[in-house]
Amino acid sequence: MIKSIFLLLSLFVLKNTSLSQAEQWRFEIALNDRLYLPFFIKKTNDSEIYIVNGKEEIPMSVSNDKDSVIYQFKEMDSYLKFAFKDSNNILGYWKDNRKAMSFPLSGTQSQGTRFEGKTNGHNDKVFSSYEVTFGNQKDSWPAVGRFEQHNNKLSGTFLTETGDYRFLDGNVFGDRLYLSCFDGAHAFVFTAKIFGDTLLGKFYSGASYQTSWKAIKDADAAISNPDSLTYLVDSKYDLSVFTYNALRFGQKKINFSKHPVTIIQIMGSWCPNCLDETNYFKTLHEKYNADGLQIVALGFESQKTKRERKKHLRIFSKKAKLPYQVFLAGRASKKEASQRFSMLNKIISFPTTLFVNSKGEIIHIHTGFNGPATGSIYNMYKKETERIIALELLK
Repeated sequence: MIKSIFLLLSLFVLKNTSLSQAEQWRFEIALNDRLYLPFFIKKTNDSEIYIVNGKEEIPMSVSNDKDSVIYQFKEMDSYLKFAFKDSNNILGYWKDNRKAMSFPLSGTQSQGTRFEGKTNGHNDKVFSSYEVTFGNQKDSWPAVGRFEQHNNKLSGTFLTETGDYRFLDGNVFGDRLYLSCFDGAHAFVFTAKIFGDTLLGKFYSGASYQTSWKAIKDADAAISNPDSLTYLVDSKYDLSVFTYNALRFGQKKINFSKHPVTIIQIMGSWCPNCLDETNYFKTLHEKYNADGLQIVALGFESQKTKRERKKHLRIFSKKAKLPYQVFLAGRASKKEASQRFSMLNKIISFPTTLFVNSKGEIIHIHTGFNGPATGSIYNMYKKETERIIALELLK
């Protein structure tokens, strides 16, 4: 089916144009023969282009290639390429360079709903908080579901021990709910049937991954403390020597002694949760760098060769306008990251954050990143992070 769509694209004589004035388009990505992911793109009066996931707006850069228009993600290594079949219809594809995969997409002007469906006028209620389990008995993980419902419109996210599932947006039709998110790296679709206080559903990611999920209404649902999941198992380490020997990026050595506190960000440029964290760390750098805060990012990248990984990390650093140092640490592998940081029990998530004092001692470890989509959880994290920084700066 997907190959057939690409064949149809090649047969159209498509007109190169652009979204006119302020308007909104509804797109669908064909993730496979049966699964479509809907999302919105809007153009503002000042000609800025954004992908819209609920409250999230992701800015895109725009360029032209012969008869096509390209919408490039500014940090993620992917883009949308399409042309206009006519004034109201778009055909093209989404290219994910990291995975070397392309997916057909289509678009039409729309002020309607993200998902399209019919109901007899009654839509079941989705509660604000759930205790969630993803997967099966052999491979499962806990989460917390947070949602807001207004008539048939639904938004929210899932919090996990390794990070959140981004800004999810969708609809409720009768006793069924549908949510999706598209950010250039993640392509998520969630479906579920509503049984009173319980949700039973499916989670789809990309072209082939799927698993089941179950949610039970629970106003007090919570995940494990992200400050206790990763911890020191070897107190005899020299972090300065370790980082120099392990990284050797430009033969530079991370100096801890001149800084009351250093944040080491274990991340990957391919990781949207890491990008959320990066955007927050940029504000920390602006606020506290003059007082002595140092931030260092250690990138674990997915490209095949070390040269390609270095190049890609440098491009990311430039695009993201990072005001702090970025070092290549290895391949995008939690196993490799755990081996690099052998003084820790394990690295279970990108990102993982280490807080280091001027003696080179790790004083605090935070696993994952539950970002802006998590609302109050994100605000609590920011408050605690700045408390840790302030205490070290006052010493």
